[in-house]
Amino acid sequence: MHNPDFWATSAEAMELTIEGNRLIAREIADLVRTLWHRLGAALTAMVTSEHRHLPPV
Repeated sequence: MHNPDFWATSAEAMELTIEGNRLIAREIADLVRTLWHRLGAALTAMVTSEHRHLPPV
């Protein structure tokens, strides 16, 4: 087995960096998607609920 040269090592490091960045981006997108859905559900619940905390007029 031959020793990897600089360019082979560099290419492998670049591939691993790209894959790592892709995984990080996917995790961030999943987090943002979850937060967006929670915000939508909270706003829907707030709009559709009655205003029980207000005194009757």
